[in-house]
Amino acid sequence: MKTQVIFAVATFLLAGCTSDKPGAFERVDEDPASNTVQYRFNPKTVDKTALEIDLAHYCSARGFDRVEPLPAQDSHLPGLKKAWYQCNYALKG
Repeated sequence: MKTQVIFAVATFLLAGCTSDKPGAFERVDEDPASNTVQYRFNPKTVDKTALEIDLAHYCSARGFDRVEPLPAQDSHLPGLKKAWYQCNYALKG
């Protein structure tokens, strides 16, 4: 019972983390081998423009000029989503 209460309180506190940050999103993981980065966000309050700007800066700093989203998934934290994005090069013809 005590463990359940601690887990519930921790989940509640963590769920609020993204809402306190500007844009209501946060970068939570990276995989340099596949040029991907993962964000967690609240789909109801996320500032998509700010997220896209952050992604563009992230990829640009690594020498890429294109960002491709991968399908969003439910986060382990209630009410939040998480999504991976891949940095790529634009094809030039």
